[in-house]
Amino acid sequence: MQLRILTLNLWGVRYLAKLIDQRIQAFVKHLHDTDTKYDIIGLQEVWSKTDYMYIREQIKNIYPHSYYFLSGLFGSGCCIFSKHPIIGVYQHLYTLNGFPHKIQHGDYFAGKLIGLCKILINNFVVNVYNTHLHANYHHVIPQDIYLGHRVCQAYELIQFIESTSSAETTHLTILLGDLNLTSTDLGFQLIRGVLQLRDCFLDRINKDVCDPTVGNNGMTCDLPDNPYVVPHVHQGDGERIDYILFRARNDNVRCVEAYPTLHKVPNNSSGLYYSDHLAVYALLEVDETAPERIIKPLEDVKIADEQTQEILRSACIVIEETIQRIQRQRLYCAIGAFILVFILFLINGNPLTNSYIYTTFTIMKNLLCIIGIAVCVWFICLGKPVERNALSAVQNAMRVRLRAAHFTF
Repeated sequence: MQLRILTLNLWGVRYLAKLIDQRIQAFVKHLHDTDTKYDIIGLQEVWSKTDYMYIREQIKNIYPHSYYFLSGLFGSGCCIFSKHPIIGVYQHLYTLNGFPHKIQHGDYFAGKLIGLCKILINNFVVNVYNTHLHANYHHVIPQDIYLGHRVCQAYELIQFIESTSSAETTHLTILLGDLNLTSTDLGFQLIRGVLQLRDCFLDRINKDVCDPTVGNNGMTCDLPDNPYVVPHVHQGDGERIDYILFRARNDNVRCVEAYPTLHKVPNNSSGLYYSDHLAVYALLEVDETAPERIIKPLEDVKIADEQTQEILRSACIVIEETIQRIQRQRLYCAIGAFILVFILFLINGNPLTNSYIYTTFTIMKNLLCIIGIAVCVWFICLGKPVERNALSAVQNAMRVRLRAAHFTF
């Protein structure tokens, strides 16, 4: 049995992304192409449910089964289309999703999650997970304020997959999506190390097979020749952050070929591209005659090898550093609130002057001080403690896996 899988970050940000309607139409046309034979498609950044419904309606004769994962203010953006029946769905909203005051980033309001569709294929239960982790807006670790969030999201992803893909009920586990992690990032090493997932692009058998319009370096994002990408100093030749990973219960699945694809729309005079990302395609081959593997009891399974344990320890350090930064931020907010209170009550000028300018200035100054004090109090008493507890919860779960005695409260 062969499975053809595609994942694509569609860049469907209404009012911000360029040429959305034309790009979606081009993608739908590609799916109708007679040479296109995907079994499962995972999309990210389909932020408009109207866009999802349009795609679903246009391809329902080819992909009759689909699901959109709702969350956040305007949907998670993740959806799955399948030629085979979806027999169950489940989703988990990441505890940490950025900051509400970072409106320009939007991840908090999107409600990033990991979604699961259980798909039945020839009596095989295939768990397909689709996710989109928090974006990296800084590209260098010292300035990346979301590093701790992505590490926690990676570990919550691990916990969710472990809890929903037991060997007794799942023949094949597939994780696809935009992880916003390069293959050398701590979060990605954590996912692969703990879950023992195989990377389709790295483990493919036919390494010479590729999309000739793209090349064979595996990069999927920040490509210098993509007109939708905003250049930055760390861009280089691009990054590989979109993946198809898999694990088979009986070790009876191999990846025949895998490569990035869907770059420039062919035969388009206006130079249209499908997205600011490349899609990733993988062809998996399942040996249906392989004997059933004997499932070991949980107590006989080694929790993590030495390399994975070291990665877990590094992740704990990253989270601890983030917690310490939160404590410092609470202190800064307290100092800021004290200064604002001082300005509010002690710097009011001469109350005997009844000039219009003085009155306007006093009202505006007091209003801004009150708003600033309220924001500082919110960060001190609610925002930062909630973030700290979420980080500590994931850190404690990691330490349980490491069988460490120290926990954070």
